[in-house]
Amino acid sequence: MYKIFTYFVATKINFMKRIFTLSLLFTFFSTSLLAQDVIARWNFEVLDFTSATGNSFTVDVGSVVADSGALVTGSEFSALHASAASAWTTPTGNGSSNSASSTGWAAGDYWQFKVSTTGYSNIGLVWDQMGSNTGPKSFIIQYSTDGTTFTNAPGAGAIYDITNDGWSAGSYKAISTRTLDLSSVTALNNQAFIYIRFTVAAGSTAINGAAIATGGTSRVDNVYIGGISGMPLTLNAFTGSVVNGKANLTWATTNEINVDGFDIEKSTNNRDFSSIGFVKANNSTENNYNFTTELSGVSYYRLKMTDKDGSFKYSKTISLNNKQTVKLDLYPNPVRNSTTLSHDKATEKASITITSLDGRKVSVINVVPGATQTTVDVTKLLNGNYIMVYENNGTRSSVQFVKQ
Repeated sequence: MYKIFTYFVATKINFMKRIFTLSLLFTFFSTSLLAQDVIARWNFEVLDFTSATGNSFTVDVGSVVADSGALVTGSEFSALHASAASAWTTPTGNGSSNSASSTGWAAGDYWQFKVSTTGYSNIGLVWDQMGSNTGPKSFIIQYSTDGTTFTNAPGAGAIYDITNDGWSAGSYKAISTRTLDLSSVTALNNQAFIYIRFTVAAGSTAINGAAIATGGTSRVDNVYIGGISGMPLTLNAFTGSVVNGKANLTWATTNEINVDGFDIEKSTNNRDFSSIGFVKANNSTENNYNFTTELSGVSYYRLKMTDKDGSFKYSKTISLNNKQTVKLDLYPNPVRNSTTLSHDKATEKASITITSLDGRKVSVINVVPGATQTTVDVTKLLNGNYIMVYENNGTRSSVQFVKQ
């Protein structure tokens, strides 16, 4: 099943004193069916840096902030030519009055767009670009989350060539419009700011095949950065263990965006579930959670993960059995350097795992077959509370301890 990302790009065209609205529909393919929102867009209709010269431009009229979109605040359009003082102008756009253009291009020079993606995932781009015959031909899309370290974008369309399409205010040319699906780059999701660059590729020649000329131009217009508002969280782990006769449930997630929280649901027949508690979501990049509840006999547990808009999905179901739990004795507890765990006779592949209370694995120890006691060194643990899990012959038992 493929995902269709839909971009509706509205561009006003002033032609023969009439305003036309052009809606462009672009489609990308991935997994599941969702529609994108415009996070920020630059149409350059009120921007002017005519006759400005330098390695980067200064604005005479208008602003570098996005013209519209869901997250305009803090957005910024910029550019840099490292080795040449360039002429920065705002000539005719692709079916519109203005675009952004400059001369003095060389490999590594770029157009750059900064925008917040807070609350958004599955980022995508739509933009128009062309150049003069002596301007740079080959570009590559790069991205960053800190504005310093940039990575080449993946996928078809990330490296591309432009042509001289001869833009005019009264005629839109679809050949100039490009799209790029960045949904696979999860690092761009839910960020305070991301940075997208259209960078001249190494070894690029001019559009006419000769060397790039000093006066050769590259021109951009109608730049749109889109994303999906919703819950793309990934449930990386959901486990349970019996600790001091209680069910201890732990789970870990990444990429939480606009998540309300987690309903912990319980069943005694693995069919009829009811909520026994709720944990509020952190909405951070990486998250670890813990929930403890009474346990009697065999019980089944699952998570209902709910978005702020009310949509939800379920985790897998896990089962815990208090009657099959092997009694564990740990002495001393609290412990400073080492402690001894008394357990039933170990079979092949028996193990002891130490985890934090939020379910993160700290260390794993192989138990000697036939042993009924195992000494565990905890000198390298930070002070705090931990769980020691003994797994043997298909059974799993736990005891909580304190490292001092």
